[in-house]
Amino acid sequence: MNSQAEGKRYGKQPKVLYLAFITAMFERYGYYIIGLLLTLYLKNVYNYTDEAAFGTFALFTALGYLTPAIGGYLADHLIGIKRCLALGLFLEGIGYLLLAIPKDDPFIFHVALACIIIGAGVFKTAPTNLLGRSYEDDDPRIDSGFTLYYMGINIGSFGSSLIAGTIQKAYGWHVPFAFAAAGLFIGIFWFFALKRYAVEVGSKPGGMRFGPWKWAVTILGCAAAVALFAYLISDEQVANVSFYLGSAGVFAYLLYQMMVSPREEKIKIAVCLSLIFMAVVFFLLYFQLYTSMELFVERNVQRDYFGLTLPTVFFLGLNGAWIILLSPIYAMIYRALERRNRDLAITTKFPLGILIMAACFFLLYFAATHFGGPGHKISALWMVVAIMLYSAGELLTSALGVAMITRIAPTRMYGVMMGAWYLIAFALAAELSGVVARFASIPEELQGDVAASLAIYGSAFFKMGMIGIVTAVVGLAIGPSLKRAARI
Repeated sequence: MNSQAEGKRYGKQPKVLYLAFITAMFERYGYYIIGLLLTLYLKNVYNYTDEAAFGTFALFTALGYLTPAIGGYLADHLIGIKRCLALGLFLEGIGYLLLAIPKDDPFIFHVALACIIIGAGVFKTAPTNLLGRSYEDDDPRIDSGFTLYYMGINIGSFGSSLIAGTIQKAYGWHVPFAFAAAGLFIGIFWFFALKRYAVEVGSKPGGMRFGPWKWAVTILGCAAAVALFAYLISDEQVANVSFYLGSAGVFAYLLYQMMVSPREEKIKIAVCLSLIFMAVVFFLLYFQLYTSMELFVERNVQRDYFGLTLPTVFFLGLNGAWIILLSPIYAMIYRALERRNRDLAITTKFPLGILIMAACFFLLYFAATHFGGPGHKISALWMVVAIMLYSAGELLTSALGVAMITRIAPTRMYGVMMGAWYLIAFALAAELSGVVARFASIPEELQGDVAASLAIYGSAFFKMGMIGIVTAVVGLAIGPSLKRAARI
């Protein structure tokens, strides 16, 4: 019996999970430091309004999820998966080093964000691409493997929440970014220590020799991309047009693949796209944690306990803590259901995740409208429970998104389809999240009025919850049809 068959029989995960787990953990550790601090950084350092900060965060996040489509193409067709993984970590680390420079220069700031965007995009699909290729068709270990992988991501994000708020409060805005850079370079070390476990099954570029000229062309291409994205970040209007053109290009490519592919592959691509568009609504709500919910915590949640003021980003980091606690439980539930042949289809798990996310916003609506008042902030316990619901929904939708790709998408399109997952589900949602976050935009003159801001936040969270519940009901209604079409 070969090692893959033996692992499948006894539920042991492939060793490449170690590589994917650790490198993604350190990459997300760095990325979440900027994610946790960006809205507050823009407001405190550059004096942005709520609306402007929401828009810039949305643009940075949307562009960051546009580039994985490019990274997936590079991995599948040009430089190979492992090279993408290492190159992405390096570029992202350079971005954090630039942010660590103790000078508030808009030019350096834009170049740094561009390096992070390009680096994250080149890296993003590589660990999941390697992990997905290590499973056979209909391998029962996929859901539990990707759930454990997702736990690694959230160990990184939780670690960043402990670092970001504490270090920023003690040493200012730039030092946390030095800690982010250190995490990325530690990730590079572990890549070289564990890369022997990664076998690029079915990846032709991964097995080809990569000489100095190819590296030179790759580096020049990355430099040009950084210059382009630095310009886009500095001009929001041009960036939005470019984003929609790029999204349309990827969508047109997938439609072309549907036309020229065999019938079975056409159906699989169509089902993937249906679930991806469903996920847009989920992530539209998901990104509120870093915009409207973050400022809600800053202004309207009681953070003073035992003479200490908890940093706002500590509450955002609870997401990672809940993921770490819930991931093994979910993995055990999946294994138990698999043994009884009663596991829920991914087409059901997706809308269930959205439904639970909607419950998070209804809870915040209830807290804001019934437990706040003049000069009275809501208890931190409401945020703890709300973020627990947020995380429980995330594990059913976000954590299984890449597992959905490996289970449904044609093997030859893993990289591109994963890129499309990040582009459409994440990037389009990030772009739209800035629009939805404006429901919770507090005018400057009301930011010190707790009662007035609670009323605005309550109304906004109710609208967000309704968006989620309507999508979940539609998803649960069409789920059985999608399951039959994809034969899963």
